[in-house]
Amino acid sequence: MRTYRFFQVDVFTDRAFAGNPLAVFPEAAGLSAEEMQAIAREMNVSETTFVTPPEGQGDVRVRIFTPGREIPFAGHPSIGTACTVVRLGMVPTDEPITRVVLGLGVGPTALEVTVRGGQPVSAVLHQGVPEFGEEIPRKEAAAVLGLQESDLHEELRPWGVSTGLPYAVIPLRNTRTLAQAWFRLDILSDFERRYGDLYPFALTGDDEPFAEARCFGPNEGILEDPATGSAAGPLAAYLAREGVLPLGVRRVLAQGGHTGRPSELVVSVLGERGHIDDVLVEGAVVPVLSGEVSF
Repeated sequence: MRTYRFFQVDVFTDRAFAGNPLAVFPEAAGLSAEEMQAIAREMNVSETTFVTPPEGQGDVRVRIFTPGREIPFAGHPSIGTACTVVRLGMVPTDEPITRVVLGLGVGPTALEVTVRGGQPVSAVLHQGVPEFGEEIPRKEAAAVLGLQESDLHEELRPWGVSTGLPYAVIPLRNTRTLAQAWFRLDILSDFERRYGDLYPFALTGDDEPFAEARCFGPNEGILEDPATGSAAGPLAAYLAREGVLPLGVRRVLAQGGHTGRPSELVVSVLGERGHIDDVLVEGAVVPVLSGEVSF
């Protein structure tokens, strides 16, 4: 019998049972990739992380699994895992800010964890310089969401963007249209292969949240993700390039309301003169439960 303890946290929220749940296995040495995948399916949350001793650069090595496959990078798993290893004393803790470097599939990834009273409460994830792919034809972007071209934003154009994982950033006319969006499974796989995972959004017209987004991932075993940090970064970079998000300004992005798990993702973009140097995604983390898996 082998037993591994785990901790579940809610990310991108300051209260339990909201945000995006994450399962963290902090002592995963000895588990094979096949066993990690089986455990991720059993946990049945958007992502499960497995922490092992560092390999080269980084405080710890972290592998990320959805219920369907291993992925090299993700936002809420990075933020939730960083806060968890700080809470467990697995990295030296400094207050008010502890720097954590995770060894992910995309390489060393830095975060700053905010610590209050000895406990981590939130983290900022550095996603680096974005990569802009190609413009997505409006007809295809609307069709994959079961919408009409007239449902898209009149001025902003759909685009493929990545800060580690590729996403199809699709601007919609308003939040009412966003609420009506849903994926067309018959054409989704081909669309994602060419442009990236679906991330439709709409500007709210308010100060905070300034935008609302949704993320669909049925091919990952996730019908709708409550909060997607790896997509929020590309969206922030896109909006900065389009002049909607001023450089250096922190803004709140809403997600998860349609799943019953409201989330707040704080985004900002650093750079100057039209050049983006870094994309930051920040979120609060709340411990919810702990347990053991034995097999």
